[in-house]
Amino acid sequence: MSYKTVFSKTDVQTNILKQIKIAFETTANVAATLHGQRKIHQGAFGRRTSLFPSEKCCGAIPLESRLELAHALSLEQDPNVLKYRSQALKILLINEQYCFPDFLVQTQKGDYEVHEVKPSIASLSTDDLNRFAILSDLLHSIDITFKLIDHRNLPNESEISQLLYWYQRGHQYNWNTFEINYALDQLKLKEFDNSTQAYKTLESIGLKQELADYLFFHQRIKIGGVKKEIREAH
Repeated sequence: MSYKTVFSKTDVQTNILKQIKIAFETTANVAATLHGQRKIHQGAFGRRTSLFPSEKCCGAIPLESRLELAHALSLEQDPNVLKYRSQALKILLINEQYCFPDFLVQTQKGDYEVHEVKPSIASLSTDDLNRFAILSDLLHSIDITFKLIDHRNLPNESEISQLLYWYQRGHQYNWNTFEINYALDQLKLKEFDNSTQAYKTLESIGLKQELADYLFFHQRIKIGGVKKEIREAH
């Protein structure tokens, strides 16, 4: 397979790097949204589109499925991820065929990754697998990691709901380092059966219970009953 266009492979590689630079230099528009190369129209028929208000990205990230929302939440949780964008790249593969990978990610180390999210990798067609193999090789040639991700590595529907609850409550305030560390010290003193106990502990020392939600979301505290709570709440 070859690049049967007026562009050489080097041109394509250079174009990808240019798009990455532009993607992360672009700030949110007047609606506080960060659109990519392919605009996701909210409320599109047959799609569960959404706008995720990302703290890491300083703007709303357009998503076109619950699976993409699950991945955005995972990226927001991941301490190794600095920031990310959706539909940020338009990449020429072969024979004038383009693809728009789901996510462009920058790590804390400054490395770049491209993520494609699918319901099931095992169910992908041979054509799709070949296309992703070409994309992976192309990105690898410029030191960018390509990851193909499916539902097995993402939160399920019940977990998405709980994570959104923690995220929305936990990010209402800007917590300082002292508050976070003090809360962590106090919450380590006991083993909690549920989130309510953590809320009460923080309130007893003069801290807002929403700080516990922040710590839950970012996996800074582990409570034995949390997974059970998620299952029973839904």
